[in-house]
Amino acid sequence: MNRVLTLPNMLSSLRMCLIPLVFYWILNSNSTNHPWLLAVFAFALGLDFLDGYLARRFSQESELGKILDPLADKLLTLFSIAALTIVSDFPLWVTIPVVTRDLIILLASSVMYRQKHLVKGSIALGKITFFLISLLIFVYIIDLNPAFNLGVIKRFFALTSLAFVVWSFDEYFLVYQRVKKNG
Repeated sequence: MNRVLTLPNMLSSLRMCLIPLVFYWILNSNSTNHPWLLAVFAFALGLDFLDGYLARRFSQESELGKILDPLADKLLTLFSIAALTIVSDFPLWVTIPVVTRDLIILLASSVMYRQKHLVKGSIALGKITFFLISLLIFVYIIDLNPAFNLGVIKRFFALTSLAFVVWSFDEYFLVYQRVKKNG
């Protein structure tokens, strides 16, 4: 039986519910909400780790979880990057590849599901890439506070994240090609 109402799925759903709050607070960052923004973003990232850990630890992995978890990752990334691109100097040369990669992965995943009723989990490189992008976003959120100047750190994580985005896109493409070929 493939259960839907599991703690990991509820945590992924909670993470998705936090996305509008993160988006709003990035767009309207000020000295009052900045600490809360950092805390909520860090909490959302912690939930990502926790839902996966609990799913594996208590054998609560599910088809729904394989959809919800990466969807929550991608939505948190996309909305955070969009807001940071609007209000800060978040580079378009990172925004465009990240958004493009994530939208193509979502599209390819939906095609695989419709055609083959197959839900592929995230690959290890995809998880590392999400972690690096999350660090990049976190650094940019910290830098929304005028008391900080993290220019060199932002550039380092931007370049590193971009390299992993390209690499992971290539790996996801290979996975999609194998699934398409082998069924």
